[in-house]
Amino acid sequence: MKFRLATMALMSAVSAFAATSAHAEEAAPPPALLPALSGPLSYNPDPISVDVAGSKLYVTAIGSGYFGTQSNTTPGVADSFADLSNAQVIVQKPEGLFQFLVQAGLYNQETLGAAFVKSTDYTSNSYGVVPQAWVKIAPSSTFNVQAGILPTLIGLEAPFTFQNTNIERGILWGQENVMTRGVQANLTAGKLSFSLAYTDGFFSGKFNWLSGVVSYVDGPHTLSVVLGGALSKNYRSTFNTPMVQNNSTILNVIYSYSGSKWLVQPYFQYAWVPDLPQAGTTKAQNFAVGLLAKYKVDDHWALPVRFEYIDSNRPSATAANFLYGPGSKAYSFTVTPTYTWDRFFIRPEFSYVRADDIVPGAAFGAAGLNREQVRGRLEMGVMF
Repeated sequence: MKFRLATMALMSAVSAFAATSAHAEEAAPPPALLPALSGPLSYNPDPISVDVAGSKLYVTAIGSGYFGTQSNTTPGVADSFADLSNAQVIVQKPEGLFQFLVQAGLYNQETLGAAFVKSTDYTSNSYGVVPQAWVKIAPSSTFNVQAGILPTLIGLEAPFTFQNTNIERGILWGQENVMTRGVQANLTAGKLSFSLAYTDGFFSGKFNWLSGVVSYVDGPHTLSVVLGGALSKNYRSTFNTPMVQNNSTILNVIYSYSGSKWLVQPYFQYAWVPDLPQAGTTKAQNFAVGLLAKYKVDDHWALPVRFEYIDSNRPSATAANFLYGPGSKAYSFTVTPTYTWDRFFIRPEFSYVRADDIVPGAAFGAAGLNREQVRGRLEMGVMF
């Protein structure tokens, strides 16, 4: 199971070896590798490793592509397409006092309800060909400090398709930041874990975001409370720095049950943004709920599903826009049956989004007047 990469990194432990007899020992398995996966996709249990100056580096990779089709597409986006979803290599040193991870390549981070952008454009317009790179100082197994390009602590879903149970991230994920630059401290104390990060929020380049998470783990049950937001106003607006969200404060309450057959993760999200005088907008808020679940049918088949609802308010005519116009709301449903065999996988996906109380021109279709969108995706690939 996973919440977010940083939270899962905190809960990962390096496995120790045990003697099998007086004269022989089993080889130690590799440590838990990152970025963390929620399944059903998994890393190679025998990853490539290289000894460098007495330290072991692990190399993993993901290559995947997908076909897509959708109704009520946006201007400039074809009804159907084919594209890469991942062509990435990950090099990491997950053991010892000094650790690091570098992830490089092409990728796509599709979000329900948002226009499709091909992977080459998405990579160049968002986080570049090195979307994640950090160093970690780990003086003990219970405390460490990371610095670099890090995944956010906010939310439930992770940045890359291979990490998540669904191909596309949901409409709640569209309100959260993804990758962020800064420093993060992580501490584990028994069943409790804590993370605190000081970053540039939505990759804005201005270090004015403070985020934290507290998690309690008891067997298959995990409860997390996450809070993060801007400490000052920032009017930057780019492809991956939406001005409204970058000035917001976000609260998550996330529960997870991870059993032998079921992964069930309901969560609540609340976001609030203050007046932004230079942008001409006034305060607004939204609340949302989501449910992600995955049922393991057998060693090859799994059935992930996702339900979401998000509702924003419009306290005044100049309220900030979180969705499809101030005061709009939306819900979604996604199902992604997945087949895995050795290192290969294939998964079709069906999703539906319905928006209400829209501002004309801000929703789906050529004129932004359609309230619904149906999507189909078929992703296939290999994880090394």
